[in-house]
Amino acid sequence: MKLHTLFGLCAVLLLPLFSCDDFLEIEPQELLNSSDYMNTENQAEMAVASMYNLLRITSGNGPDGIYMDHHFEFFFGSTASDDAEKGSTTSDLPNLTLILTYSMNPTNSLVRGFYTHGWWAISRANYVLGHLEDATLPESLKNRMRGEAHFFKAYYYFYLLRHFGGMPILEHSVELSEFGQIPRASYTETVNYIISEFRQALDLLPERSQYAPADLGRATKGAARAYLARVMTYRLGIDPGTHETSWQDVYNYTSDIIHSGEYRLLANYAELFDEYTNFCSESIFEVGAVAGSGGIQLGFWNVQASRSTPAAGTTANTGWGFNNPTQDLFDAFDPTDPRLSSTIYGIDYNNGTLFGITRPLLRSNQSTLYHARKVALDRRPSPGSGKTWMLMRYADVLLMHAEAAYMLNKEPEAREYLNQVRQRARNSTYCKGYNLGDPTGYPEPEATPNLPDVTASGEALLNAIWDERRLELATEDYRTYDLIRTGRLLERVERVKDFQRDPANPLFRETGRGSSQAEVESSREIRVPGIRANILRSSLPGKNGWPIPVMPLPETESTYWNIEPNPY
Repeated sequence: MKLHTLFGLCAVLLLPLFSCDDFLEIEPQELLNSSDYMNTENQAEMAVASMYNLLRITSGNGPDGIYMDHHFEFFFGSTASDDAEKGSTTSDLPNLTLILTYSMNPTNSLVRGFYTHGWWAISRANYVLGHLEDATLPESLKNRMRGEAHFFKAYYYFYLLRHFGGMPILEHSVELSEFGQIPRASYTETVNYIISEFRQALDLLPERSQYAPADLGRATKGAARAYLARVMTYRLGIDPGTHETSWQDVYNYTSDIIHSGEYRLLANYAELFDEYTNFCSESIFEVGAVAGSGGIQLGFWNVQASRSTPAAGTTANTGWGFNNPTQDLFDAFDPTDPRLSSTIYGIDYNNGTLFGITRPLLRSNQSTLYHARKVALDRRPSPGSGKTWMLMRYADVLLMHAEAAYMLNKEPEAREYLNQVRQRARNSTYCKGYNLGDPTGYPEPEATPNLPDVTASGEALLNAIWDERRLELATEDYRTYDLIRTGRLLERVERVKDFQRDPANPLFRETGRGSSQAEVESSREIRVPGIRANILRSSLPGKNGWPIPVMPLPETESTYWNIEPNPY
């Protein structure tokens, strides 16, 4: 993938736009001259909508016409952690196995997909920013659009940083004369740029309540604050450079969200993941979709379900079966925690019931005993569903705030916000369709959930916050990054994906609930010997000596852009 084609002067890329919101349903028109494209409000809105559309593009031809392979966030955010395995059959998508075992190389097409996707989005944001300057539009409208463009530049630079490390900083659409002349920024410099872009977005964007209902889904001040907190939380654990970011900054941004009155926890955790619970009170930033549109492919890849033969009287299989939760994640939940039913279903839990029906689940078609319930559907969508996906939700903000409060020696406040999340969990129902024969009901828990308020202090309180993040946000693609920033990646991934299967190692433990040896053998997950060495080999040096694993740069990129390659 030669990014000289990606960074060049781009006309607005008028791909079909898929959303449940009016502002993303503008019909593509004929291509116009890029120099005056932004001079009408409708065309300017189309250019802005094209940035949102990148959130939905999961594969297909890239901006240079070369196929851009799949680049779902769960590839690295979940399956490369202790939370999930690849899923499906061993022979299916072998390049993904290389990602989750930290065995990637520069020719991996999935790696190229991540790289292309990130820079394509930045190119669109730069186009919008560059052409708004001379556009004959109301200044108030231009400012909102500038805010959205700065937000997306920051969002995708953070996306690239997490996958590849420091990147060249492109302030504008790149001219031909600049190819190969823009140096790769350091890790610290790239984070500084991300923060500056999110801050510009924060200054320009409106609050959620200032948008009309048809505009729900646009970036907001709340989203900019939340991502500033997330970027800073991530950097505080691992950025080895000198910088001014502090836990007080995280605390201030999350406090602003909490006291804004714009967001609140949805009363029932189970309803967060319903197909049509879109843009609810807890949603801070969300990927929209429309049934039948394809695009995001929710229900096919990211809606992980069984690809087995359907039960009598049911529709076709409901997914390709990737992103299988591990036994270790299952065991992390208290059995009475209602969130477990919304997070996992499968062979060894609740008889594999999904939306009131016992689904046929073949162990040979999955990496573990389980599938990810949060993204499951009751049918196989053709080609896409109306299910949206929250990229940032209020519970995450509360837990970031709790962690920041702890770091600032405000332990009572840390417990208060941690316990808000636990209180919602224990007052929630089981997931929709948990009971056999009742596809739409939300049954009450069979026993009082064993989720008391946390009263711990000191290191035990910090561990409780981290544990709650794992349970609350499980399979939502946060886990790998939480392990990286807290220095626990090596220990946790090695324990679950290497030592867990080695009886000679004292860390070994059996998996599965079966009583016979045959049942135990059938429940075992794939072992990855030497995964610690793989992680260290493919990592940048981080703060405290903690590794920051990154993907290799796609082949040719170092040559074309004259930048140093990543380790692999």
